[in-house]
This record gives sequence, structure tokens and C-alpha cells, in this order.
Amino acid sequence: MAFTFKKNERGYSEITFPFMRKVIIGTTQKLFNVRITNPENMPLTGPCFLYGNHSNYFDPFFLNVGLTREPTAGVMTRDQFHRPIRRIFMDSIGIVPTSKYVPEPGIVRSVIKMIGQNRIIVIFPEGGRRWDGRPKPLIETTLKLFWKMKIPVHPIQLHGSHLAWPRWAKRPRLSSVEARFLTPLHSSDFDNYEAFAEACRSKLDFEEYNPPEEAKPIRAWKPASGIHRLLYRCPETGESATVFTPDGKRVLSRAHPFRYRMDHHSRLIDPDGQSHSVVEMYDRIKAMEMEFLRDDCLLEELGSQFYTIGKEHELIKLDRGVARLRETHLDIYYGSVSEQIPLEEIRAVSIEQNHKISITDAQRTIQFTMKHNSVLQWQHYLRRLAKGEKAVRSL
Repeated sequence: MAFTFKKNERGYSEITFPFMRKVIIGTTQKLFNVRITNPENMPLTGPCFLYGNHSNYFDPFFLNVGLTREPTAGVMTRDQFHRPIRRIFMDSIGIVPTSKYVPEPGIVRSVIKMIGQNRIIVIFPEGGRRWDGRPKPLIETTLKLFWKMKIPVHPIQLHGSHLAWPRWAKRPRLSSVEARFLTPLHSSDFDNYEAFAEACRSKLDFEEYNPPEEAKPIRAWKPASGIHRLLYRCPETGESATVFTPDGKRVLSRAHPFRYRMDHHSRLIDPDGQSHSVVEMYDRIKAMEMEFLRDDCLLEELGSQFYTIGKEHELIKLDRGVARLRETHLDIYYGSVSEQIPLEEIRAVSIEQNHKISITDAQRTIQFTMKHNSVLQWQHYLRRLAKGEKAVRSL
């Protein structure tokens, strides 16, 4: 049986909480200088829900900066539980693992238990970090959970979170993130679920590419590192895996002679000094038709490390291999294993961190890494194919 810390009647360890607060929250403040606004709306104890927009790896810690009396509980993507030490500490404060986009009845039971322990329960209802800083649809089952549990729901807006460390970027930027606590919502104040759900959605309906001036990054080292994960095709020619940065500052394409320099606000500056939106370039790429790489192959990743997920959410290493996406199925090869996964059998496609993709069917979850291509492109293509979209031979 895996080691766990002894927890009190509230469901958290009194040993690990002060240690984690000093180390993790201390690091968070040093990196991002979190500023709390509207502290009068901040919960001091539970039971209640606390939810917000999600763009940054540190968002859960931003929420906890001002909560000094007790740790928050909640659910977190299982990717955070793959490493034993991290799993032990997450468990010690009452965090439970969940799968993205796959219903799990056990999660509701865990939340009911947290409510009974009078916990502040953190949930990010967008289901994953934003890639471009714009709102994602909120998961309906999460909103229904908020409605049915009949406890206060505290919205929080994190301003500057996205630019402080874009999901596609390799490094954080020196910033001052604002944690803005809004007036709590009570389901009893609404006539029906639809009105309540719309109120919840409205609190997160803002984009983060243009945060308040005081929440913009101050400076960054190699701000363009990782840009190929977002700009996964050349915005001029549509050719995949051609955008790159040679030095973490310039953004170039192997398929077109454009040249940009990225500033610490994720703006692309051309040779004439004009500023261009990386989000607008991303939109141009997403609007392009899917193009075959060759023959009937749409995407290919060589040298991937393959994993599967164990019963205790542990990451089980398999072997290195190849993944190829075709219009009707996914081919995977690792070690002596050769498989075809029909697209209609895929239940969920999720991105872990910013370089791993998880494919879940009825039996298991397969995860593999990407060094040469963008996991975002793979996710987009898989979802577009699932909707019946066809690829073209050339643009």
C-alpha cells in the first residue's frame, strides 16, 4: 500500500500543510507577485466551491495565496499524480485525481465527503488550461454539481495568469498576477439552473491576452521558446511543423521568409516595428483545412515515449515508438506492439502539460510524448475528424 500522511478530521495533514504553504506559496509569490483584490469576498473556510479561469500551471497556488488558515481541497488532473512524491503531497491536503472529459461518478462522492469536512473545494470548470488566453466552455457536469450541492460558489478571476506563463511556453515570465475575488453565487438566489449556470459562465467570460496594465509581464527570458506548440502550421503556407525559434526571441518559418521578434507580452514584432497578435495568427492556422502529410497520413510523430495509466493513476512506462494519424484510425507502434485504434472508439482526447497527449478508449488510456510536433494540432485534428471533416491533398 502506498505511503500517505495521517490526516485530521477535516481531511488534511497538519504536517504537510505548513510545509507546502511555505515552500510552494513562497515560490509562487517570488515568481508572480500575486496581488489579491476584493479580499472581503474571499472565503475563510468551507464548505464552499472556489472556481476560476485556468491558464497557468500555478493557478491553483494563486488561489491559495491569501488562504492562510487552511488548505483548499479539490480535484486535479491525474497527470499531477503520476510522480509518487507529488501524489503523496497532493493526497495529504485532500486533492483527488480526475480524468479530463471522462465522467467519473467517484468524483462526486469525493466532493460530498469534502463538503462534510467543511472544505474549500477548488475546481477549474474549463477542464484544462487555456492555450490562447480565451475562455473555454465550462463543463456542464461541474456546473450541475455547483447547483445541486447548495453551498456558496466563489468565482475568482486571475488576470495576467496567461501571459505570465503561456501554456505553450517553456518558461514563466516575471509578472504580477491579480487574483480578483468576486461576490459569491448562491444557487438559492436563482429561479432555475439555466440562470445560475449562465451567471457562473459570465464570471469567466473574459480573454487574457490583454490583461490590465499592472498584470502584464515585466520581462521575459526567451519568450518565444515553445511557440511551435501554438503556431503548429505556417500561417502563410499552412505547412505543418515549420514555425520555430532559433534563439527563443525570433520567430521564423522554414516554409516562408517571414521574420518576427516576440516581446514579453507575446506580441510578434515585424522588421518594420509593427506589432502582430499571436492569437490572430493562431486563428488563421485553425481555420485552414487539414492537409495530408503524405499518402493517407495526416500527422506523424517519431520517437515518442509511450505510457499507459495504472489503477492508482500511476504512469506506466512502455517503450519508444511511432504514432501516425490517419482519417479513420490512429496507428501506434512501440517495442513489439503494433495497434490500430479506430477513431470512433476514442472516448476522450486530452493534453497533459504541453507535450503529451492522452487517448482514451473503452479499455485503457494510452499517452505519448511529442518533441517534433504540436499536441494541440493532434488534438484539433482528432476532434475535427470525429466531426466528419475531410482532409485535402494540398491547400
